[in-house]
Amino acid sequence: MLFERVLLGSLMIAAMVGLIILDVWLSGPTLSDPVAVPGASPTIRSNGLPVVVVVVVLTIVAAYELGKLLNRAGYRPAKHWAAFVAAGLVVIPWIVLQHATRANGAWSGLSDLSLSMTAFWLAGGIIGAALAVLVRQKTEQAFAHMAATIFVFMYLGLLASFLVRIRYLDPGPAGAILVLYCVLTIKMGDIGAYFTGRFLGKHPLAPWLSPKKTVEGFVGAVVLAAGFAAVVTPLWAAKGSAAFGSPPFKLPQAIVFGILMAVMGHLGDFAESAIKRDVGVKHSGAASSSFGGLLDILDSPLFAAPAAWWAMTILAEAR
Repeated sequence: MLFERVLLGSLMIAAMVGLIILDVWLSGPTLSDPVAVPGASPTIRSNGLPVVVVVVVLTIVAAYELGKLLNRAGYRPAKHWAAFVAAGLVVIPWIVLQHATRANGAWSGLSDLSLSMTAFWLAGGIIGAALAVLVRQKTEQAFAHMAATIFVFMYLGLLASFLVRIRYLDPGPAGAILVLYCVLTIKMGDIGAYFTGRFLGKHPLAPWLSPKKTVEGFVGAVVLAAGFAAVVTPLWAAKGSAAFGSPPFKLPQAIVFGILMAVMGHLGDFAESAIKRDVGVKHSGAASSSFGGLLDILDSPLFAAPAAWWAMTILAEAR
């Protein structure tokens, strides 16, 4: 079990790094770009599309997995509609990018259109959720089914969209590196929690919810996530600033960022544990005997991504 977990975890990290490398390559300037002309901006070729596509696919698959999970508790969310709305929430930042990027490749930044489009899409999603349940012509647990449908696309689509929003804090290669920095920091918290809890854990953190979560594991998550964020910051400044600009945080802020990612990752894990306990299952799916389902892998990034976006926009500006 431990070997399989380490192996699969390593493969997932390698796949994540490979995705970011592809995104960086596609987001860089072409040979025909006017990079040598003073004041000219390089053409953005893919606009981070690899990251968007992967997040959309994961969101759709997770929506169906969560829908099946809720079925076990007697809820009947409109899974097709929830997956469609969730995917749309993830794609909206990419649509905004196309609007904000002029034909010559210059970048004018995210506008208020992002929020208005998200609010409009959510409104349509809620209306559609109600209609999808009403067409069944049954009133028994109608409210529960509507609420379950809305929860699926809000939990998965809205929260996952912040990974894409992080990607578009910079439309070029630097945005891809921000995503990698964010996700690896979150996952370092998961790794620290797992190994510290496995070998040193003695005091349950929330025995009524997740008996295997320990205080020692939580401390391990905080230490490893904060340590990773802190170590990467000076390396980024020394080795990567020429290609990707300066790191998003100074060292003290990076430590705070790592702690924040560990805390939010734990909260995400707890939230998913509550859902699984309510429906009476150990894992959200059978994608892996070590990790469980896709939701068991995405639970911490889903909760941590909005906090990461906030830190990279608000906290980073206060440097």
